[in-house]
Amino acid sequence: MSKQLKSEIECTLSTGAKGRVFPLHWQGQDLWVKQAVVSKHKVWHRVQRFAAGLLVIPMLRPTVSPGGKSGLDEEASHLLRMREHGVQVPELVMTGESWIVLGDNGSILKDHVKTALADGEDGKARDLIEKAARGLADLHLRGCAHGAPLLRNMTLRHDGSIGFIDFEEDPEGCMPAADAQARDVLLFLFSIQREIKKRPDLLHVGWEAYLDHAGEQADALRPLSTVLRRIFPVYLVLMLFRRWLGTDALNAVQTYQILCRDIDPRQLMRKQRAA
Repeated sequence: MSKQLKSEIECTLSTGAKGRVFPLHWQGQDLWVKQAVVSKHKVWHRVQRFAAGLLVIPMLRPTVSPGGKSGLDEEASHLLRMREHGVQVPELVMTGESWIVLGDNGSILKDHVKTALADGEDGKARDLIEKAARGLADLHLRGCAHGAPLLRNMTLRHDGSIGFIDFEEDPEGCMPAADAQARDVLLFLFSIQREIKKRPDLLHVGWEAYLDHAGEQADALRPLSTVLRRIFPVYLVLMLFRRWLGTDALNAVQTYQILCRDIDPRQLMRKQRAA
């Protein structure tokens, strides 16, 4: 089977597969083939690393994939590690020199949320966000960190549970586990703000559901409260240049404002110290 599947993949690639990730139906299975890409390291990542050291915020360290076969190997290792901890990730079916084959892990959660909102089903959208937040909290309670738990990297599996895909970034190799999990929380909430405009209530829903499931003594809370305090000067600078900011920067500013209104860093620190 391995030789036949490999031959099928190579044939598909030789005829010009569309996209870096493409579906492949093989002997009754829905599979996904993911190709290697060149390194994504940029000058910006050096600046980011310097800023992380200057601000003493480990979660700001860049976690970009090295690309090529090394990048695929790291992603496969990250996936297998989470699978061993019981996280709902796709099966690693096969690896090649320039690609990996993954099993199907459900449909993209972002699409379900947006469809629900477009159809006026606000209750369903809230339920999906709550389910996603609980899924991320469960992943953290199992001692793991995803790296990029955006709505587009979360899935709704056939059994209704939350699954995870896309493991190119592995923050656990760059920072303490608690910081990696705090980074996950920020990215998850930022994703809600970015994908679902003018619905800060859904960001609140996501945060409250995460905190309820992870608990007020969750490892991610201490570094999360720390980063909210330390990036305040950065927030002030961004506010000065707000009219010239791009979409992502504006979403980051809005997310920070909502978090600071919803999350009192001093209160979080007091709860952690009292534990």
